[in-house]
Amino acid sequence: MGQNILGGGVNRNNVQRIVKAKAEGSNYIGVGDNLLDFGSANSFLKEDNCGKIFSFNITNGGSSAIKVALSAGGFAAGSSYLDSSNIIAEGTVATDLTCSGTPEKIDALLAYVKANPSRLRAIKIKADNESQLDYPIVYRQINPFTGYIDQKRIPAQYQRSGDNNTKVIELTDINWILGADNLLLTTIGAGRTVVISLVFGASLDTEKGLQKKADEAMANAAALGFSVD
Repeated sequence: MGQNILGGGVNRNNVQRIVKAKAEGSNYIGVGDNLLDFGSANSFLKEDNCGKIFSFNITNGGSSAIKVALSAGGFAAGSSYLDSSNIIAEGTVATDLTCSGTPEKIDALLAYVKANPSRLRAIKIKADNESQLDYPIVYRQINPFTGYIDQKRIPAQYQRSGDNNTKVIELTDINWILGADNLLLTTIGAGRTVVISLVFGASLDTEKGLQKKADEAMANAAALGFSVD
């Protein structure tokens, strides 16, 4: 039988340690927050070291530009918020448009960010032709009460005269979150092939957080001398 939580077997030092272990506070930087997944990092201070990168390999083999949603949140095909964009997927997405993901299939990423809002730290673009860099990357935040807000980045504007390869661009001046209420839209030019890599920081991973909380609860119970069977 386990001890009553108010019983005499409680170790005061262990209780104080548990109370002080809460994540949020004036010194909060994300360390030890069970609900956050930092990948290879452990706090917001080292968020750019998470090592969470997903790449879309996209080819438009047709003679017309094609709109594509790199992240569609919780919105289905045909939603007016998508502006007639095709939702990216593994394989043939639309006539002349084929896509693949790395390191996993695209479906896995879309499902993950829909369920686990994730901070987008950078976007890397590698195109086969500089003309592709004229098409903007649009981040759309939708709020059912106040409407939506767009932020736009045009990759060509990030080209620098001294760059050895002007077909490779990195966008870092973003503070975006991909989740159920956000879209990431772009256009793939006619005949173009492009690799678009999303560099993620922290994710609000509730599934992993639930397991961490359960593990921590069991460890705390054992430290306090309670039976966990």
